[in-house]
Amino acid sequence: MQFSYHPQAGQHEITLEGELYRHLYLSRRTQAQEVLAFRNLLDDTLYFYAQVGVYKKHACLRLLESRYTPKRPTHQTHLIWALIAHREIEKVLPYLNQMGVCKISFFYAQYSQRGDFGVRQMQRLERILIASNQQSGRSDLMALEVLQSTQEALQAYPHAKVLDCNAQASTAPLRNLEQGVFIGPEGGFCAQERQLFSQREIYSLPNPLILTSEGAALWLGALGSYALPSI
Repeated sequence: MQFSYHPQAGQHEITLEGELYRHLYLSRRTQAQEVLAFRNLLDDTLYFYAQVGVYKKHACLRLLESRYTPKRPTHQTHLIWALIAHREIEKVLPYLNQMGVCKISFFYAQYSQRGDFGVRQMQRLERILIASNQQSGRSDLMALEVLQSTQEALQAYPHAKVLDCNAQASTAPLRNLEQGVFIGPEGGFCAQERQLFSQREIYSLPNPLILTSEGAALWLGALGSYALPSI
């Protein structure tokens, strides 16, 4: 783990309790003389704390120093991803985060699985991202949002492209991922949605294999992470 997340990191004194306390002192067996590194994921600073008191259910720490150490993605890949089963999103989200995807805009497509994707689900995804950041060292938190329809997503991102394996597509390389790329759900896009895409750049995969929705998201995340800075 590269650092621990604490929302008050940067303050002169912080308190560790709950899950973070149990992880550091019961699972990792942190020694009293260790200096602990924290980020708040709001700035690009690493904050180093000394332990001044360790108790049965909490620990008190005091700030020693801070270092400006940005560790952000070198590209601005933005995925506009039709909602699929929550568990499938949760499986691949840490990898997309480590690949440097900057933003995911979830939306309800015609074939999306309907269900609750409210505050509790978004909080769960945020916890997954925080754990991924702690492992990878990433200093910013990936942006997430939910849009209610394909049409709303198109209006929000007028320059986004579309990845559609079942449509006549451009053979040109897929570039400028920071403008956003639409990914369909399991089953792809319906005929009505393809009509909405008529004025967009449509792309397909550079091979005949069909990916799952989450597989397409991973492919785009990897494509963005290896893109040249000038693209």
